[in-house]
Amino acid sequence: MMAYPDEKTAFIGFFMIAASIQNTRIGSNIIDDLCRYLADIRLSRVWLGWVKGNPQAEHFWHKNNFKEIRITILWL
Repeated sequence: MMAYPDEKTAFIGFFMIAASIQNTRIGSNIIDDLCRYLADIRLSRVWLGWVKGNPQAEHFWHKNNFKEIRITILWL
């Protein structure tokens, strides 16, 4: 989502890559290109969501230089 939760932030709710192309850098390249584009259009932050306890997602985002800010939302 563009401009959420504020005008300078983009939000990635879920980002998934087919298992058959994981570990090929395709996902990382997509995120690199996306972040470059967002910077070009003057968005200064990217927030994202991943399911807590998903080690593959956590590894992917950390590998791509994203840092946790420890916001947890529980859906009931």
